[in-house]
Amino acid sequence: MSNVSAPSGFRLAYSPSGQSRATAYTIASAYGSQISYGDPVVLNTNGTITLPTATSDPLLGVFAGCEYIDASGKPTESKHWPAAQAVLAGTTPVAYVYDDPANLYEVQVTANASRYVQAAIGDQTNIYPVTAGSAVTGQSNAGLALALVGAGVQGQVRVVALVDGAYDATYNACPVVRVQIARPAFAAAMTAI
Repeated sequence: MSNVSAPSGFRLAYSPSGQSRATAYTIASAYGSQISYGDPVVLNTNGTITLPTATSDPLLGVFAGCEYIDASGKPTESKHWPAAQAVLAGTTPVAYVYDDPANLYEVQVTANASRYVQAAIGDQTNIYPVTAGSAVTGQSNAGLALALVGAGVQGQVRVVALVDGAYDATYNACPVVRVQIARPAFAAAMTAI
C-alpha cells in the first residue's frame, strides 16, 4: 500500500502460458529517448520500438532490456536504452519486449485513485505519459493515469485486480493494480466493461 506516488513501471506478474520470455525487436540507432526497464512500448511504422506518444497508441508490450555494440565496439547488455546511444556502424541494437497480449502486469496508479475501487475491475485506463526513468538503475517510472475510461470506451490497459486489496484513500492513495494490455498491437482491442 502506498500514500506516495512512486511508480516503477510495469512489472510482469503472470503469464498464462507459464513462460515469460521476451521477444527480440530492434531499436533505431541513436533513438533519442531513454527506454527504461518496465516501460510500455509501441511498434513504430519502420519496425523498431519506441515509447508511446498518445493514449491512442496500441501497445506492443513492456520493455525488458536491450543489447547493442557501442561506438567503440564494446558489446553492452543493459536494463535500459540510453537516450541517443551511438552504436557501432553496421550494427543494430536489439530490444527485448514482453509482448504476449495475455500477460498480466502490476503497476502503480500515479495519483490519488479514488476511482480505483472494486468496480474498477473490467474498466480501462491509459498509461501516464512516460518520461525518462532512472539512468542509474535503468528502472521505469511509468504508471497509470488517474482517470478510468468507462464502459464501452477503449483504453490502453484493462484493470483485472486490485493488488493491495480494497481501496482506502487514507492508507492506499496510490494503489498498485494488476492490468492487461487492452489495446495490443497484434490482437483485437476490446473496450471496457
